[in-house]
Amino acid sequence: MPGVRSLALTLAVALGVCGPAAAEPAGGPASLGPVTLADQHGVEHSIDAAVRLVLFSRDMDGGAVMRKMLDSEALGEAPAAFLGRNRAVCVADISRMPGLIARAIAKPRMRRRPYPVLLDEEGEVSAAWPSEKGRTTLIRLEANRLVEALHFEDPAALRSAIEGAAD
Repeated sequence: MPGVRSLALTLAVALGVCGPAAAEPAGGPASLGPVTLADQHGVEHSIDAAVRLVLFSRDMDGGAVMRKMLDSEALGEAPAAFLGRNRAVCVADISRMPGLIARAIAKPRMRRRPYPVLLDEEGEVSAAWPSEKGRTTLIRLEANRLVEALHFEDPAALRSAIEGAAD
């Protein structure tokens, strides 16, 4: 039952502004891949053993945290370079968005972003992934296995956690 796993993992994560506590599913780390998703331009990307971090949002507010963190002026470098250096990918579950809104408004806006955003349009790939409403979830992987999930509503705290994961 994907919803139960997600709920259990979410409840296990400490509540707070940036939720810096870690959680691991019962019975050991869950597998997140390998999976392939298309980005906002229709280009397919794999979440495989080379990916170490997944920035994930299930709603607009969580996506805004990710977007603000990846603002090139705040980063001081190109967002794609930052993601590549940290072996990170961005994933958005847009399955709850009405199709017309996704096609006419959301995807065209996403196409302006200078980095890929992998889209789970059906919600099946990310159904069991941990998330919290209004927050970006940072999922740390080791060989496609979920090691840690942290939830952020502060872009600066999210950036610090990504950079700290590189250590």
